[in-house]
Amino acid sequence: MIAKETSLARLNAVFDSARHAAVAVSGGVDSMTLAFVAHRRMGADVIMFHAASAAVPLSATERVKDYAARHGWDLRIIDAGEFADERYLANPSNRCFFCKSNLYGTLSSLSAAQLFSGTNTDDLGDWRPGLKAA
Repeated sequence: MIAKETSLARLNAVFDSARHAAVAVSGGVDSMTLAFVAHRRMGADVIMFHAASAAVPLSATERVKDYAARHGWDLRIIDAGEFADERYLANPSNRCFFCKSNLYGTLSSLSAAQLFSGTNTDDLGDWRPGLKAA
């Protein structure tokens, strides 16, 4: 339990140092947890962004909308534009790089706030081309 409390304290310290935050929320456990903690810590100074497209399960979008409504999040549903990118549409093995490039590019054009994602150390051991886009 101490490790969890320490991790939460460290995460809260990161949010405390940010004036404004933008959280990329996929609907998965990691980004949903991050969004919940960010909102609890920062309130109106955080905006949640969820990219909805044919590549995102409708259940994930509905989950994000439900949590946003129940917890009072400022949620923006966006089109990250990956389906307008020929490199993504070619469906290469590193397509996640192009998907995340489009996502982060879109988010940076919509918000000057510090951007947060649910990426964590567990993800570093996997082959995740999207991490290079960050």
